[in-house]
Amino acid sequence: MKLADLLAEMDRDDIDRLAHEHARADEDMPPAQLLSTIEGVLKSHRFLQDFLVNRQPPMFAIAKLLLDAPNYELPVATFRDAVTEETSRICAAIDAGEILARNDQLRLYRKVLYQARSNDLMIDDSESAILGVLRDELEVAQVEHFLIEHHSDLREFWRRDEAFVREMNALRSAGIIHIRDGKVILPEDLVRAVQLVLGIDMPGPSARRLFGHLSNNELRDALGAVGAPTSGSKEERIERLVAHMTQTRTVLRLRSTALERLREVCKDVGAQSSGAKEEVVDRLVKHFAANRDLHRESEAPPPPVQEPRHLDEAQFLTMFLHLRGQELGAILAEFELRRLGPKAQQIQALWGSHLSEESLLAALSNPDLEGILRRVNLKPNGPKPERIRRLIDHFSGSAPHTEVAPAEG
Repeated sequence: MKLADLLAEMDRDDIDRLAHEHARADEDMPPAQLLSTIEGVLKSHRFLQDFLVNRQPPMFAIAKLLLDAPNYELPVATFRDAVTEETSRICAAIDAGEILARNDQLRLYRKVLYQARSNDLMIDDSESAILGVLRDELEVAQVEHFLIEHHSDLREFWRRDEAFVREMNALRSAGIIHIRDGKVILPEDLVRAVQLVLGIDMPGPSARRLFGHLSNNELRDALGAVGAPTSGSKEERIERLVAHMTQTRTVLRLRSTALERLREVCKDVGAQSSGAKEEVVDRLVKHFAANRDLHRESEAPPPPVQEPRHLDEAQFLTMFLHLRGQELGAILAEFELRRLGPKAQQIQALWGSHLSEESLLAALSNPDLEGILRRVNLKPNGPKPERIRRLIDHFSGSAPHTEVAPAEG
């Protein structure tokens, strides 16, 4: 089901609470406008990132089971037992060294995460920024952050009888999951954003299909790279990669998985095969994540239409230099653009997209836009479209201009 349909069925009190706690929207808005505002906030990468990173197990198992389920829904009657079983499986696999096998490399990150949880269980903005830098420097995958929360060092913070009820209530209260007709439901239009935040490239069935296109030797090398046992048949190796939550992007980026091999897979499944290795990896991941390998098209889809822009390249670069790292990251994640490299390189990824300035800035929350407007000495209030228009006009030179230093980070 779509998020809008599920929100429309909620009680007015719950809608007002969502507006107050998460959307920071005016509860006196017309109902249709209020629901649309809440929907936009709940779908944003920034909201989901901030909210889910602060949750603890068994949140990851709740989300993963729904992401892998047909139509992203499961029966309420058996859901708690399934979540408990999956959480126990993850903990046991970590204890046995089957998941997070590179323990020495993750020790520093685990210690910092432990300290952040020790303060008040919540991860604040500064702690989140430090953890983000550590993930980049130590090459800790996003999914590994959520798996590390299951480590024995951190279980004291969440392993309680009420853990399942606590996380379910939190996810329902935030409008991320819903219960309807005896089923737990993850709205279908939140699926991709939740996958990105959790660092999950695609559901398990899609990953199995992609791994199935690799050779036995390539699968063996992938298992060895993540510290997992390498023996067994091809099917056993694939299941072990999925059970270890090895992300497809990680496997495809390995030196042992050659570019020519990836191009062969592209041709087999009807995906475009040109470009550098990172481009081909990105294309294959998106192709399988969207199940396009199951519905091969005779012709490649047309490229997206370039949206009209108001700024030239220099003005565009100047405007986005005033965004902070986490704000740029939210936009890049929203549109699944490359987030690697220095700030200037990330802005070039935005410039190279087909999206207009309005579309890109609309991925930010109202508080983000308010902060940017204040940093460039512009009036911060007003509806979201007005705030975006004010920023664009400012950097296009059609509004009074005050020279302000670009944002750091």
